[in-house]
Amino acid sequence: MSTVRRTVTRVVPILCVLFAIVAVAGPLRAMQVPTEWTQFRIDGTHNVVLDDDLNTSWTSITGGAISSSPAVSGSVLYIGNNHGDLNAIDIKTGQVIWSKHLANDLMSQPLLYGGLVIIGEGDEQSQGSAPGTVYIGQGPSALVALDTKTGDVKWRLSVAGSAMPTGAIVNNVLIEHNGAGWLTAVDPHTGKVLYTRNMHSIASMTGALPVGSNAIVTIGVLDNAVEAVRVADGATIWRTQFPAEGSGHGDCPPVTDGTILFCNYVMPKPPATYTSVDSQAIQHAYALDVRTGKKLWDVTLEGGILPWRNEGAIPMLMDGVVYFGSSVSPYMHALDAKTGRTIWEAKVHAPVKGGLVSTNGRVYFGDLKGYLWSLDAKTGKVVGVKKMRSGFNVGSPIVVGKTLIVGSRTGSLYAVPLADIDSGKDS
Repeated sequence: MSTVRRTVTRVVPILCVLFAIVAVAGPLRAMQVPTEWTQFRIDGTHNVVLDDDLNTSWTSITGGAISSSPAVSGSVLYIGNNHGDLNAIDIKTGQVIWSKHLANDLMSQPLLYGGLVIIGEGDEQSQGSAPGTVYIGQGPSALVALDTKTGDVKWRLSVAGSAMPTGAIVNNVLIEHNGAGWLTAVDPHTGKVLYTRNMHSIASMTGALPVGSNAIVTIGVLDNAVEAVRVADGATIWRTQFPAEGSGHGDCPPVTDGTILFCNYVMPKPPATYTSVDSQAIQHAYALDVRTGKKLWDVTLEGGILPWRNEGAIPMLMDGVVYFGSSVSPYMHALDAKTGRTIWEAKVHAPVKGGLVSTNGRVYFGDLKGYLWSLDAKTGKVVGVKKMRSGFNVGSPIVVGKTLIVGSRTGSLYAVPLADIDSGKDS
């Protein structure tokens, strides 16, 4: 999203609420193909590697740029595009099973629950200019639930701002933080609103992150805050403020190991006092205590040019290492989760905004110039690189069996054997 900001003078009370933390470790082996998909990138690590025998190659043309990440149930993959099309695709062949056109862009991660595929509808255009009036979403914005087998719409709930941010389903409650700053809790079966709350902080491409048994963490801009919220009633558990001159917070979906939370943002390059698109900015990464929101570390990385949209990079967590690219420069990073120390950084051909996956000691991801990369997870050394026909933005890859599946900026959905990426030569 484009940079937005305002001065905030309100004070938010911190409620002394304790919640149980369920530790989530980076998967040591692939997960089984799920029957349900209840949060962004399936779990708190964002490392989507599914156990299967799939080893295939195909391209499916969807007709619109892909900012959405795939969700899979059985042999069917679900993904949206920026033309408003939700597609159900045979994961083995790439053939479209059904396609449903909705009223606006579909950039969120589809959620799969109770025979429904639930997706957020809404564009990335900002509105308003005065303090307190800026929000995201110029066209229709809604949460929409469709039948997984037929694509028939089962319910549609209009929301105040763009529903680009991916919600999460916790304890049979769908909770979503939208582009107008409202938190909405919904019965996922019926679309009935359970409660709403003004967060005074707008979400863009972030994802609601479940933590413990009854809480989610969400991130917004305008007042640049990370906030833990109780799912049962929307009450604040803790809230951590970041500098007002920064940006990109609402574009970063956080990851967690169950005790520490990680994400990234950008700051202006001195002597500038605020971030602005097409100007120099410096990337930061940080870690927060999941129980209290206390900042554990905040590290400064390289600088570059701030883009018009998607100012944050999507992180992944694996075996005590946080991996993520950069929205401002052509780098991939690996940071020690405990200290924020750089383990390695690898220069690639263009910024890397989308997520990545790790399996068999390698990390895989795509860059904006259209290269798919395979790097050694421990050293960052390039194993292989494959040039594709289209660049990769925030549409993030998954691995099913021996195949990587990822959406591109031109609307092509690619299934590529991992072996083809590993053996590719740079050109």
